[in-house]
This record gives sequence, structure tokens and C-alpha cells, in this order.
Amino acid sequence: MDDTNRREFLRRTGALGIAGAAALGYPLLETRAAGSAPLLPPRDVIAAGGGVTVKIGHIDGFSGVYASASASQQLGMEVAVEQAMKKNSRIKYEIVKGDDASAPATGSTEARRLITQEKVDIVAGCLSSGVGLAVSNTCEQLGQFFLAIGTHDTNITGQGAHHVTYRQTCSNAMLANAVGPALLKFGKKWYFITADYAFGNDAQARLQKILLAQGGQVVANDKHALGAIDFSSYMTKARDTDANVMVFCNYGPDTQNAVKAALQLGIQNKMKFGGILCGNDVSVGLPVDDIVGSTWGYVWGPEAGGDRTAAIYAALKARSKTVDWRQYLGMMAGESMINRMNAAGTTDSAKLIKAFENYHYDAGKKFEAYFRTCDHQAVQETYAGTIVSRAKRKSEGEHFVITARVGGEYAAESCTEPDSAAATKTFLAETPIPTRADYTPLNLKA
Repeated sequence: MDDTNRREFLRRTGALGIAGAAALGYPLLETRAAGSAPLLPPRDVIAAGGGVTVKIGHIDGFSGVYASASASQQLGMEVAVEQAMKKNSRIKYEIVKGDDASAPATGSTEARRLITQEKVDIVAGCLSSGVGLAVSNTCEQLGQFFLAIGTHDTNITGQGAHHVTYRQTCSNAMLANAVGPALLKFGKKWYFITADYAFGNDAQARLQKILLAQGGQVVANDKHALGAIDFSSYMTKARDTDANVMVFCNYGPDTQNAVKAALQLGIQNKMKFGGILCGNDVSVGLPVDDIVGSTWGYVWGPEAGGDRTAAIYAALKARSKTVDWRQYLGMMAGESMINRMNAAGTTDSAKLIKAFENYHYDAGKKFEAYFRTCDHQAVQETYAGTIVSRAKRKSEGEHFVITARVGGEYAAESCTEPDSAAATKTFLAETPIPTRADYTPLNLKA
């Protein structure tokens, strides 16, 4: 048998081997025509004591502007997989990585490769919202379930939603509902610095809506390319305005470079700083002692207040010197996928979609989270986090404390609001989902 068929055979029969598979009625692969599709496993392979390997395709920006944050999401997923295999050795999980390089076209290509060539059983990942939207489109075309881990553009569970896609993290709309009121306390004249792609533009629009509703003013909205290095021209312009809040609608190195440029011109002396999103994976590259008091959209931290918050933090801390909420998201995504595949008893995409609907889970936050049916968003408590002085930090590298929190229902708003309503309409049009070609779903029933 060729290498591809041998790997597929071993993955689906586990410890049974050739003799055991033949005894269960699984024909030997040597008798099949070369190049033919993998055989269906008998429904009782696992019950007979064999075991199975589930291949999780993880697409993320492992190179490029978001490499560090993508590595954090990978680490968290690895923690979830390791814990699951300790609890149940009957099912093994293999993470197969695809590097999207934060480029939508590359993300689509990698998604197609993982699905059609690597024959992964489930797809997850993405940090760049532009990539997440592209991967979601590809998965819809191929009939593949996709769990978006760290993509915040509201459209992924709104105007650009697909039936095959769920989202693990908070949307920009949810983050804006948490951090917007906190930024208004700093002042009502905002100067926006916006990454000119899906995430940044959506973030700016969501925050602007809150600002204008409270009688505020957009002094300017300067847009920059993803991965920009030189922000001096933007900051020189901003310094000469009467804005009292500088709002960063970007992330990662873009935020780091923009904040440093602002500090070089002393803008922190006339404006308060804040933004749609930040965490320890970004703040580690910031002059945090110079921006104490700045407030940002925030996903999770050690003071979240849930029953298992400390356990999650400890599990991540065992793998990393500095814990960040990107690691947390990877861990939550890994847990969600594994739980729902086991609940469905299969890797069939249509059945996974149903298994995720209204799935309530412990997110390590004060209140329970759940994936709602109307837009496939994980409804969860959402925060504003403030950078604090050294004396108030839990540990080295733990730069934030949660200073505002909103409940999941308030953050995500109603299923009747335009974003969610658009998603629901799309789901109806995309039912049933396409059948995945040349793929046999795994049977995970004991």
C-alpha cells in the first residue's frame, strides 16, 4: 500500500492492525485499486478496543505580523488536546498546522490543502479577521466545519457569516460594548488610528457608533496598512489637534509601533490612550510603564472570577512564562471541539453544527458561556482591561487587570439586531451544507 493509504488505514484502525481490521470485516488495503478513496471504517472499530486519531487542522499566522499571537493560540490548543488524551486514551488528537501568513489568499489555500490533501477532520484557527473570512468562505464551499478562534471582525458572525462557521472569541461589537463606555470617561474627542483591513475598520465603526451616540466627536480616523512600521506622520498630525483620547483600532506589532511613535512625541501628556483590543502578548512589546492607566478591550485574565479560572491559568502557566488570553482562546477552542465531536459521536460537519447549537460551557469566567444558534457566536462575559503599575501586577508580564465587565447577552446584543439577523438568514439559505468530497466522517462512539 502507498504511504497515504497506510497512514489513513492506521489512523482509522488504531491498535487493531491489519489482522484485527480483517476480523471486523475491514478489507485489506492491498486489495484496493491504487489511488482510490479511503475506506469506511466499521462502526464497531472503537468499541472493539482499537482507538482512533482525530486530525485537527489549525490555520493561523505562524509567520508574519501575527506570528507571536498565533503561537499562543497553538499553545492553548495543545494544552486542551493533552488534557483530553489524559482523560481518554481511546481517542488521540493530532494538530496539523497551516500557516496563513496573515494573508487571506494564503489562508484559503491552506484551508483547501488541509481539507483535501491532509484529510483533517475539523478545522479551527485564524487570528487575522481578513483571513478568517476567507477561510470561512472556503470551508463553506467544501462542506467543512470551521471554528474561528481569534478573529474579532463582527461580520464573521454577521453579514459575512457561513453556516459551517462558529466563533470562539468575542466580536468587535462585544468588545466595543465593554471598552467603549470606559473610553468615554477619558473624554469625548477621539482620534482613531485604524488598521485598514477587516478587523480594524470594523472595530473603528463599532466604537464610533458608541462615541457618536453619546454626543462625542471623531477628530480624525487615520488608516494605515497592516504591518506598518512608521507612524510618525500620523502622530505629528494628531499632536496638533484638540483630541483628548487616542483610540487604537489595530493589534500586535501595529499597536506596538503606533504607541511607541505617540510616546516619542509626548502625546500621552495630552491624550489618554486606549483601544479595541490588547493583551499580554502585545503589551510585552510595549513601554507599559509609560502607558499605565490605558484601557483596552480584553478577553480574559486571571481575575475573571470563574470556578475554573485558576485551573486554566495554572495549566497555561505550566507551559509558558507569561500567560495571555490568546493561549486561553486556543485552550477553549480545543475543549469546545473535542467536547462537541464526542457529543456528536462523529466528525460529520452537519452533525457538528447541530452539536454546537446552544452548547453551554464553563469558560473560566464568572458566568457560563454558550454558542448561540442565531449567529454562531460564543456569547460570553466581555471586559475592559487596564494596564497597571508594577506594584499592582499579579506577576511579571501580567500587565492588565479587568476594570469593567459586561454580561454576554449585553455584549452580544439581541439576535434581532442587524448582524445576527443577517447571519440567521444566511444559515437558512445554506442549509443543507455541501457534502465534503472524498471524506468519510470518523465514528467516535464508544
